[in-house]
Amino acid sequence: TRPPPRAAGRAAVEVDEYSTNPTQAFTFYNINQGRFQPPHVHMVDPLPHDTPKPPGYTRFVCISDTHSRTDAIQMPYGDVFIHAGDFTELGLPSEVKKFNDWLGTLPYDIKIVIAGNHELTFDQEFMADLIKQDFYYFPSASKLKPENYENVQSLLTNCIYLQDSEVTVRGFRIYGSPWWVTLPVFYPSFSLPPLFFFLSCSSTSPVSSGVLCCCLCVGFLDWVPKKMQRVGCMELLNTVQRRVQPKLHVFGHIHEGYGMMTDGTTTFVNASACTVNFQPMNPPIVFDLPNPTRTT
Repeated sequence: TRPPPRAAGRAAVEVDEYSTNPTQAFTFYNINQGRFQPPHVHMVDPLPHDTPKPPGYTRFVCISDTHSRTDAIQMPYGDVFIHAGDFTELGLPSEVKKFNDWLGTLPYDIKIVIAGNHELTFDQEFMADLIKQDFYYFPSASKLKPENYENVQSLLTNCIYLQDSEVTVRGFRIYGSPWWVTLPVFYPSFSLPPLFFFLSCSSTSPVSSGVLCCCLCVGFLDWVPKKMQRVGCMELLNTVQRRVQPKLHVFGHIHEGYGMMTDGTTTFVNASACTVNFQPMNPPIVFDLPNPTRTT
């Protein structure tokens, strides 16, 4: 098991007792604490793309899980573009170049991208193991030579690529990370045991104007009907609700979960463009946030 990325000066937090079983976590906290119940937790209708943007606001255009199927996607007006990962099938350099070319055609002032678990080549440690094992699931990726993918992130010249890092744009702090919980039914790159990553990487103080781009929280658009289970991260949920408290949390991965929810503080956006059958039928989700007020 690889150790999680760590950030200096972070406060220690306790591991949730249901960390390894997100479905059980949802059931327990819903029954005993009403943690996922209305009125504070509810679905949100996506904003129509032709809705005028209010003065003093920034419009975020959110999308995820395009899986090299961007040709037919109609992109709406906005200021800041966010792609929350899985923009390829396997992270092949040719796929990354095609995606970067598409990014170059988009008119947004700011374009932010994180990798997902389908971007195999972005996880160097995973690729090293893959090549050693000649993993039969990914023959086209396992045949790549290290020199072909060592600097694959450098192919993304038309965006700001975030990997366990943040950027401030228009006064908004935007943090991006590709890591997510280890579950056996999904591609294994950028995966960690559930209790690891989000215990140590996140800010210990609320970021009221922040935007988080990473994996899923338990109970928020993370239900997989075919498996009859939830696949969100309990530790991430605790991090989001108790410590970071961002205005916007953008993610994908679970195509069936496309949509928006809120807990009264954070709006959760599953921006998966592809359906469960990998058809790019779900439109990008736009969201307006008031511009942060500057303090002196």
